[in-house]
Amino acid sequence: MRCLNFALIGAVTIGSLVCQSFAARQMEYLDRGVVAVRQNNTNALVSWRSLATDNAKLAFNVYRETDGKATKLNKDPLTAGTNYVDGTADFTKANTYYVKKVLNGQEVETKGSYTMPANKGVGPYVTVPIKAGSTVHFVWVGDLDGDGAYDYLLDRPTDNYQKLEAYSSKGKFLWQVDLGANSENKNNISPGASTIDVGMWDGATVYDMDEDGYADVLLRVADGVTFGDGKKFTLSGTNAQAIAVLDGRTGALKDYTLLPTDYINVGPLACMMEIAYLDGVHPSVVTWVKNRNPDKSFNSMTMAFGYEGKAFKMRWKYDNKKGNAEAHQIRVADVDYDGKDEVLHMGYALNGDGTLRYTVPDVVHGDRWYVGAFNKDDKVMMGYGIQQDHPGNLLEYYYNASTGKMVWEHWGDESCAGQCDVARGNIGDIDPDYDGYEVWSFQGTYNAATNKQVAPNYLYPVIRMWWDSDVASESYNDGKIEKWNYKDKSVGRVVTTWKVYGSSGSERGASMFHGDVFGDWREEAILVNYETNELVIFTTDVATEIRLYSLMQNPCYRNGTTTKGYVQASMLDYYLGYGMEAPKMPDIEIIGGDREPGFSATPESSSSIASPESSSSDVPQITEAYTELAVQWNLHRTGGLLLFDAGSAAAQIRLFDMNGKLLHSASVAAGETHALPRVTGATLLRVQQGSKESILQVKP
Repeated sequence: MRCLNFALIGAVTIGSLVCQSFAARQMEYLDRGVVAVRQNNTNALVSWRSLATDNAKLAFNVYRETDGKATKLNKDPLTAGTNYVDGTADFTKANTYYVKKVLNGQEVETKGSYTMPANKGVGPYVTVPIKAGSTVHFVWVGDLDGDGAYDYLLDRPTDNYQKLEAYSSKGKFLWQVDLGANSENKNNISPGASTIDVGMWDGATVYDMDEDGYADVLLRVADGVTFGDGKKFTLSGTNAQAIAVLDGRTGALKDYTLLPTDYINVGPLACMMEIAYLDGVHPSVVTWVKNRNPDKSFNSMTMAFGYEGKAFKMRWKYDNKKGNAEAHQIRVADVDYDGKDEVLHMGYALNGDGTLRYTVPDVVHGDRWYVGAFNKDDKVMMGYGIQQDHPGNLLEYYYNASTGKMVWEHWGDESCAGQCDVARGNIGDIDPDYDGYEVWSFQGTYNAATNKQVAPNYLYPVIRMWWDSDVASESYNDGKIEKWNYKDKSVGRVVTTWKVYGSSGSERGASMFHGDVFGDWREEAILVNYETNELVIFTTDVATEIRLYSLMQNPCYRNGTTTKGYVQASMLDYYLGYGMEAPKMPDIEIIGGDREPGFSATPESSSSIASPESSSSDVPQITEAYTELAVQWNLHRTGGLLLFDAGSAAAQIRLFDMNGKLLHSASVAAGETHALPRVTGATLLRVQQGSKESILQVKP
C-alpha cells in the first residue's frame, strides 16, 4: 500500500500515517430492482432499491414508457421513500417503469426496469414463469447472469431423481441438474448421498464464491449427479460426497472438494449450508453435516469451504463430539461487530477460525431460534430461542449472542414432565409502547429486553416480515400476511396470498423464499401457483416515506437468505423498528456488474490547495476545499459537517477509529458529495480512487 503524508485544511493532523489494510466485504452488484403492482383499478405502486452506496442526498425521478413514449411521472425529485404511486397509467397496455437518479440538479440513468403486462390483475404480486412440473419446496435467489437482478434456483424434490432448475429474473429457463440415483432415498433423517431439501436439510445454496460477478450454485453432490452442461459426476464409494461449485450461467461444474470421511462407515451425510465472511472480506460456505448411528445418536460436524487462490478447499472442521445443543438451523452473524462473522448453533458458537467460542447454559434442542440486532442500545447481537422437551422444563430464553450468557429464561412447572414442546417462536418489533423487539410464542408475547409480558396471546409465529408503511414487523403465516394491533392486542389479516392463483408455500407455513428480492426495503414472499408453472412473488403495494438501503446489502441479512433448515426470517445487524436511528452504511465493496453511470464532475476550488509534506502550522483553519493532487478529490467543512467530494472519479471511503474499528463506509460516485458522520476523537479516513489509495488522520 502507498502511504501519504500530507495536510488537510481544518481537518488533518500531520504525522506518519498508519498504513493498514482495512478491506471490505466483497458483495454482489445490484441494479435498482424496479417493480410495479396495481393497488386498485386506477393506481399502481412503483418501487425501487436504495443502495448502500448511494449518496445520502440522492433523489429520483420516475418514468413510465407506454407505446414507446416515455413520461416523467413526478413533478419534483423524490427524496423520501423509494416508491411512487402512479395514478395515470392505462393498464390495458403494457407499461415499463424505470427511475433516474438526481443530485445537485443533474439527472443520470440507472440500471433496471420493470414492465407491467397489459391487463395485469390488481394485487400485490408479480409472476415469473417456470416449467410445469412437480412440487417445489425451496427457491434461492442470486444473480446468475451478472446483470444486477436476482435470478432463481428452485428444486423439484419429489421427483424420483431430484432436480434443480435455474431461471433468469424474467423466467427464462437456464439449465437443470439431475441429482441421480443417490437422491432416491428421501428419508428426512438419513437421506441419500445426493438428496436435498428433505426434513430440516437443504444441501444447496446460491452465492458468488469466486467473486467474478456471477452467482455460483453450491451443491452437495455424490456419484451419478448430472450437471447443467450434461456432464455426469463420478465419485467412487457408496457414501462418498463432495461440495461442488457450479457455474450459475451454465450449471457446469467449476470445482469441488470432498467431504470428510470421519463417519462414512455410518452412511452419507445430510447437509445444511449458509454463506459467511469468516475473514470479513471473502465468502465461505459454512456446511453443517450429520448422520445417525444405529443407536440413534448423531455424528455432527460443521466446516467451512472457500476459495484459496483458484482452488476451492475446506478451511476448517469442527466435530461436535461433546453433543452441544443443535436445532434445525445454523446462523452466521458478526455477533461482536468486529467485521468478521461467527458461526452459531442453538447451544454453542464457533469463531471464524472454527474454534469453540462458547456454549449456552441450560439449552437443549428446540425448533426455532434467532440472532440479530434487537434493540438500538445493544452493543452486541442478541439471541432468542424456544425449547422442545427440555428435561428441566425450560420453555424459552433470551441471551447474549456474543458471549452465550443468559439474560432471561422462562421455565415450565412440573406438569411439563420434561415433555413441553414450545414448537414455534418469533421476534420483531410489534409494539411501540416498549423499547426494542418483542418475542412471541405459544407462551405469549414478551418484550425481549425487559422480559415484561406484553400480552398472553400472540401472532402465530412463522415468518417475521416487513410489509407496510411503518417500521413495525408483520408476519407471513401459511397463506396470509398478518399484523399485530398493539392497541387491543389482536391480530388482523393484511393479505390473503392463497387467493392469488391458488398459490402455496413450503412446509411449516413458510414461503419458498423470504427476503428483499426487489423494490425498496420491504420484503417479498415467493410462492408457487397451483399448476406449479409460475412463481408468484408477493411484494408490497403500500407506499412509505421511509427510505432504507436494500436489506440484501446488509451483511447479516444477506447471509441469512442463503440458508433454509426450518425456514426463519433473516435478521439484520442493525435495529429496524420503532424509535430506530438511521443505520450506518455497511462496510462493503461491490464486485461485478454493468454499473450505472455516475454524475459528471463539479468544479473544484483552486484555493487553499495543500501540498504533501506541509505541516499543520502552515495551514490556516478555513473551510475551503482541499484537493489531493494525484486523484482530485476534496474534503471540506461546511456548517459543522465534514463533506467528501469525489471529484472526477468515483471513490470508496471508509472511516475508522484509531483502533481500526470501522465507523462508516460509502461508495461515492464521480461528482457526488458525501457527508461523514460526526464522531468524537481522531479518526482515520481511507480513500480508494481507482488504483490510488490514501489514508488521512482526521481531527473531530
